[in-house]
Amino acid sequence: MKSLRIIITVFLVLFIAGKASSQLSLIIFSENGEKFTAYVNNSPRNDKPASRVETDRPGGPTFKVRINFEDGSIPEISKTIFNTPGADLFYVIRKSDKGHLVMEKTSSEYVHHNDNAAAQESKSSKKEEKQKSETSKEDAKPAGGGGKDCPSPMDEANFQVSREMISNAPFDGPRLSHAKGLSDKNCLSTTQIIEVIYIFSGESSRLSFAKYAYNHCWDPKNYHKVKDALHSSSQAELQRYIDSQK
Repeated sequence: MKSLRIIITVFLVLFIAGKASSQLSLIIFSENGEKFTAYVNNSPRNDKPASRVETDRPGGPTFKVRINFEDGSIPEISKTIFNTPGADLFYVIRKSDKGHLVMEKTSSEYVHHNDNAAAQESKSSKKEEKQKSETSKEDAKPAGGGGKDCPSPMDEANFQVSREMISNAPFDGPRLSHAKGLSDKNCLSTTQIIEVIYIFSGESSRLSFAKYAYNHCWDPKNYHKVKDALHSSSQAELQRYIDSQK
């Protein structure tokens, strides 16, 4: 009798989880705009190739996703996804460090690349121009290197506004440019630098900013914390760069 109750309880949990997940969305998008057709459990979810696909999630603990690209020279991607309860699932298609397209889980804060990317870029530029106009009134001198000429880190409220502006850029290229511009004009704490690093989807962009921001860091003695936001191979390269600046 006890075994039967356990079996019924497990069944109800799986049923409720499956029902909840079926009401949530799966969002897949390509960082650089590659168009594709998404198949969930072998069922196509978009009528024509697109760079972003949003669809309902099926029930069950896992389901399979297959990505077939409009460009036939790009290999198909297949992935088994675990149904995380209580939240929409976001996946980005991007180039790996080896140059192959992969599909990776990301957060809902990641900006989607779509046919309106140019409009988003224009909107981002307008925000940047507004911010430059406001900060020019402060008559602040450029941030120093390695903590030099850095009396204090950037004001947190202004930092969060700038961080949002950077995240609104459509992909890593303009994000990196905006982030470097931010560090040129302000001293950043290691915590703020880490927050910016997590905006980037590509490891190369994360490492590039981690190197660049070191010479604009308010508390360089804590810079070892930045390495935790990078892959192991990038951590070693960052340390070599830091050693070369001493």
